Amino acid sequence: MTITITTEFESALESIRAGRHVLITGKAGTGKSTLLRTYLESLTDENVLVTAPTGVAALNIDGFTIHRSFGFRPGMFPDDLKPGGSWGPGKQITDVLKTMDILVIDEISMVRADLFDMVDVALRRIRKNETPFGGVQLVLVGDLLQLPPVVTTHEKSLFSSRWETPYFFSAHCYKELSLTNITLTTVWRQTDDDFIEVLNQVREGSVGEAALEVLNKRVDPTFRAPDDWVTLASHRRTVEKINHDRLNDLDNPRFTSVAEHVGETDSNSFSGSEELHYAVGARIMTIINDPAGLFVNGSFGTVVSASADTIGVRLDHNDEVVMLGKHTWEIKRPSINAGVLSSDMVGSITQFPVILAWAITIHKSQGKTIPKLFINLTGGTTTDGQFYVALSRGVDLDNLRFSTPVEHRHIRANNSLVRMIRREITPATSTSRLVFLSVDGVNFGISDHIARVHAIIVDNGVEVANFGSWINPMSDLGEFGKVNRVPSGGLSMAPALGDFWPLLLRQAAGGIVIGDRLPMLERAVRHQEKGLDLALGTGYDISEFNVEPRGSDVVTRCQDMVASYFRAPFHITHGQVVPDAPQETEGAVFIPSWGQPNPMKLDPARATDSDNAWAAFSGGHINSLDTAELEETAELLSAWAVSRGFWTLKQYEDVQQRARRAGLTSVDINPPLEDEHSVPDLLVPGTRVAFTGRNELLGGPADDDRLRQICQDRQLEYKTGVSKTRCDVLIAGDPASMSRKAQNAREYGKPIISQADFEEWYDHGPFRTAPPQVIAPENSVIVVPEPISDPLISHTTREEETVCAGEPASHRPSMEWVSPWEFFTSGTRVAFRGSTLIDGQLYPHGEALQALCASLGLDYKQAVTKTRSDVLVTDDPEADDGKMALAIRYRKPLMSQKDFSAWALERLAEGKSDATLAPAVDEHPLASEEVTSEDDHQQILITPPDVPVQDHQAPSPFEVAPPSGAVADPTPQELMNRAVEHQLQMSQASMSPQPVASPVSLPEPRDQTTPPRNKAAARFKKWSIATLATFGVSNILGLIGLIPVAAIGILVSFFMTLAVMVFGVQALAQKKRKK
Repeated sequence: MTITITTEFESALESIRAGRHVLITGKAGTGKSTLLRTYLESLTDENVLVTAPTGVAALNIDGFTIHRSFGFRPGMFPDDLKPGGSWGPGKQITDVLKTMDILVIDEISMVRADLFDMVDVALRRIRKNETPFGGVQLVLVGDLLQLPPVVTTHEKSLFSSRWETPYFFSAHCYKELSLTNITLTTVWRQTDDDFIEVLNQVREGSVGEAALEVLNKRVDPTFRAPDDWVTLASHRRTVEKINHDRLNDLDNPRFTSVAEHVGETDSNSFSGSEELHYAVGARIMTIINDPAGLFVNGSFGTVVSASADTIGVRLDHNDEVVMLGKHTWEIKRPSINAGVLSSDMVGSITQFPVILAWAITIHKSQGKTIPKLFINLTGGTTTDGQFYVALSRGVDLDNLRFSTPVEHRHIRANNSLVRMIRREITPATSTSRLVFLSVDGVNFGISDHIARVHAIIVDNGVEVANFGSWINPMSDLGEFGKVNRVPSGGLSMAPALGDFWPLLLRQAAGGIVIGDRLPMLERAVRHQEKGLDLALGTGYDISEFNVEPRGSDVVTRCQDMVASYFRAPFHITHGQVVPDAPQETEGAVFIPSWGQPNPMKLDPARATDSDNAWAAFSGGHINSLDTAELEETAELLSAWAVSRGFWTLKQYEDVQQRARRAGLTSVDINPPLEDEHSVPDLLVPGTRVAFTGRNELLGGPADDDRLRQICQDRQLEYKTGVSKTRCDVLIAGDPASMSRKAQNAREYGKPIISQADFEEWYDHGPFRTAPPQVIAPENSVIVVPEPISDPLISHTTREEETVCAGEPASHRPSMEWVSPWEFFTSGTRVAFRGSTLIDGQLYPHGEALQALCASLGLDYKQAVTKTRSDVLVTDDPEADDGKMALAIRYRKPLMSQKDFSAWALERLAEGKSDATLAPAVDEHPLASEEVTSEDDHQQILITPPDVPVQDHQAPSPFEVAPPSGAVADPTPQELMNRAVEHQLQMSQASMSPQPVASPVSLPEPRDQTTPPRNKAAARFKKWSIATLATFGVSNILGLIGLIPVAAIGILVSFFMTLAVMVFGVQALAQKKRKK
């Protein structure tokens, strides 16, 4: 990697020489290390201490670890450095700290906040100087978006109580430090513009679909890296296994070299192998710089000769062979000799200066260039910035491969750092519009879920908007529910984060965001609303202005931020404003009747008719409202509650009351049905029960052991998760919970009982002795056709069903059927009912259908609504369930699934869409998944499948496809749609007469539609011909005297005849199914 001393290099050197505190940062491959070496080589009289947070990083720059330089021991904190504490630096360390003029810290991204504070305290104390770092000039170097500091699990609680983040800029001393940021921008390692753009997106943790597509074109699960490639993996055990297996593949004699330690050393003191196994043909990486300049730390090569004392290596970059003996690393401690800062050797390690390098860890690859790169994503990535470190080692896209498809979950970045860095590279801003935003929610430790948001918008010093919403967190409420006294089902009508967001963005457009708990919001997107683009521009967290909002709720905290601003306006010089938001994307707000009244004032210049309708339902103004929007608001509130299993008479009356306040006399929404679930009838001996959303049960802890005992006491079987065939009932702290277990229960039609009802039954009964329903055995397969229906409610025949509550099927109007060739235009909004098959492949509802529609230029919709969908594609023209009923109600045209399939195939064949779509359903499901963690977010247990893997066939419309890890979990919106269908079905069964359905006008079938191919029939035909040919040839061979060969041929034809019989039976079965 050749680097030219550019203008930005010269500017950076000038800032350092001027005595300023400097932070040198930049993307991978921009020459940060080169700039540091250039600076150090130019020094003359200054006493410079060069340090790094780890031993390997220190060796790379010929420096010292921070701990060794300052005499810190593991487990020390800043309080230990105060007088009377446990830190007692010896004379040598004290002299070094007194004498130094400049402190260099490389790999600053890995320096923890507590360690940065400790360096500050130590220098102030030793130098008796209360200016930051005792008056020593700081030169900090590193890419903040690469590897982060490490905080162990047992340290996390204590650490978070003292420092906001683990990063150095959260140190208490940082606020007093005036740093000059020097951002290097020229990338020297890569020259491919497309690759550089992908790297930039990965670095900031915000990767578009186009960038993902570029990466995933390089996926090859069967790829075996050739010898001149290097494999990177995040886990050391993966690397060790790869190297061990490749070394074992060599037939040459193996040698072993054990590192020799002398004096004060440990395993972290050098980057080599404690026990190096090698042989001729082994791939290695050098870990030192050659004094003669033939190789550097990170050069790759192949062993061409080997003995116990020397290793001959042919280097990749120059094809030269170098003979390597063992190298001795001197372990040093900084010291003062004759008033000059130097070092003393305290120990040494001797070992060959190479490591095996068919594979290396991502951590060890930092700072290296790898021309041919294979990234093994087994086990995913473990830290922020890790995938970026791996990807940025490569030099171009042609020599890049991945073991599995790259997903958003692999690409992690620290949003606080991204925000800071983005601001630094943006031009000055002068907006007068400020968006104060406060959020709160549920923290599960490994994930955050937003449950409440409030915003106040100030424009030219005037408050123009003051509004907020409760949010359904799509999880259990945990401690947040207790603190905020959220009643059972209290958020069943609250919008999801993605439903609220479009309204917020319209109001915030053109403003700079100043947020309270912004990191929580940014983390929540990973779990709660995957794929949601926050689109908040680049703003500030309120903590960056040294303001801590007062108050326990989001409204009070948001108001306090605004008050602080009016008292002392914040100095805002850089940032990106919230971009303009589309007017047509509908949003939602909701303030529950059980909560405290919230301000609900929207900026009228930015609010749509839909926004105003939602605000009016939660206390906003009621002037000049659109009746149709008000009606749809009421319908969606009802649908959300139904989908979450908590649509009660109280909520029905609540919606009606909100509608009347907004100006409607009444709204046409279905009243709730009486709950037909009888707890004693459900909880019979042998019933398999799971639990969710409980911290305690029956006055005690709710851990697995106690739950198992509670179930045994009532002859129930305890289950840790909800699956299709291994669980019958879910007990929920909140029956409206949208936790993973609750979502699965609704997906599989499992009854949900409240914890309160369970405890009442447990204490008082009655207890049944025989189950009224059949419980499926462990190895059975339950087929659940769409839509999901309650297994405890008997199904009526199609003639007995009705279109919707109160409307007999005989009165069902003829629907308009449309052709995709004539109806579809770019952006047509399409909803789907039933099974969607394209060329025999099933595309499940959710991500698979969404990807298909996007590739075809269509907009996939989960639900049939009045204003958000244009057409319904259905696989059953005579269906009259939920989606069909809604299509009839809103007069939406219908399209047959066969016509859609034929049209989609034409589009794919014409090359107008991406022919490399993600697979619809994994053809070989290896396991079924059962979620078992306490908070429904942590652990996945993989259990064997209930049925053997079979040759993949196009599923019947009346069968559920086999479970597959490749199929996305149902989204909350999809579950809502299914629950609405379920509610409508129950309404039909309980409220309507039983007339015979009238005929429906069907579309004429098109010539382009071809039935799915009978694969068994094709195999039957081919094998029959082959069998006859084999038998005929065998007879001919027998006639000409080759009797042994003929006998073998006849035997083979006999077995082939058996195969023909099997394929014939399969062909008849498939033909019968199609009929």
